[in-house]
Amino acid sequence: MASKDCPNCNKKLDGILSSRYILSKPLTDFINSQSNRTMEGYCSDCGVNEYNAITKDLESRKQELVKNIKKDLHLVPIITVPNPSNWEYEILEIVTGQSVTGTGLLTEIASSWADFLGGQSESLAGKILKGENICKEAIRFSCLLLGGNAIIGTDIDYSEVGGGKGMLMVCMSGTSIKVKNWTEKQNDFKEKINHLAENATKLVELKSIKIPSLL
Repeated sequence: MASKDCPNCNKKLDGILSSRYILSKPLTDFINSQSNRTMEGYCSDCGVNEYNAITKDLESRKQELVKNIKKDLHLVPIITVPNPSNWEYEILEIVTGQSVTGTGLLTEIASSWADFLGGQSESLAGKILKGENICKEAIRFSCLLLGGNAIIGTDIDYSEVGGGKGMLMVCMSGTSIKVKNWTEKQNDFKEKINHLAENATKLVELKSIKIPSLL
């Protein structure tokens, strides 16, 4: 760039009393796209400040969306029935979720000891439950992105994976649908599901933004 001043802040660029330089084109394009500007360039002073403010805002918005989604994600029904009665719905697509968790030697010993006594290992049961919850969140989120509001015909499987059989895998699958005959009493529920879907789409859009490195 021929200019000896920053096109954005007009500060002097690299010289005897300055070590400022113009940021790369990917960084300039990123700052412009996120701030709705068309600046020719940004120097290492103003550009880095702009970059940090933008990336901080993006991360804050993502965290807020995740918080709001997790709060109401459980509202999306997950049922094992393949054809629920009195539901009028459009079939969308299969949704799946997977979770892999290390069981660990101590957990295996605890499980064996509990089995010997006819009880249940709380440690292993807790990991199974955590895996199930991860899978439920995954298929509910996928359902929302497809425009659905419920999941039917849900199936869940458990297996040990890895050479030493020290990993527990939980797999869940179901059919996402869009129920069409919610009653008036369910309007509030329907609005929450619609809001969830909007937030899920926004989160995917934010996560798709490619953030160039400052280095």
